[in-house]
Amino acid sequence: MHRSIRLVAVILAAAVLSACAAPQATRVPDDETARPAPLPDPDPRPALAREPAPDAAPSGGTGAVAELMAEADRQLVSGDADGAAASLERALRINARDARLWQRLAVVRLEQGHPAQAEAMAARSNGLIRGDRAMMARNWRIIAAARRMAGNEAGARDADARANALSGERG
Repeated sequence: MHRSIRLVAVILAAAVLSACAAPQATRVPDDETARPAPLPDPDPRPALAREPAPDAAPSGGTGAVAELMAEADRQLVSGDADGAAASLERALRINARDARLWQRLAVVRLEQGHPAQAEAMAARSNGLIRGDRAMMARNWRIIAAARRMAGNEAGARDADARANALSGERG
């Protein structure tokens, strides 16, 4: 049972994160003898982890926060969700008003199979955002995935509707 919940969590986290991924461009050769340049390896980090480092905060310490975010990204890619959570929690002790940190920790909590914590952290991120509708929509998608994981399908549909309204999608 626990294994199936973890599998659902991983699938939901992947679905939430893949919605933010940009398609890879391909190069078409001019003739049959031309060889296309090899594409770079796709970034294995979750889409949310590919966002730029947070803006400078009044309290400072952004260099350390950026380093901890990068460390969390590496840990998450290598399958160490607990280590990623610890790194993000350390970053939050430096800058607790960074909405991206809360959002990334929400994704990690989903990966760990903790839907209530994931929902609370995505909601906290939404409370800190100032006008970034795309980020708010991503948080609502995280909330929808957390609610589905917890068995709250009606709540998940409501969260999806809020995400769609913010992103301009119909659904």
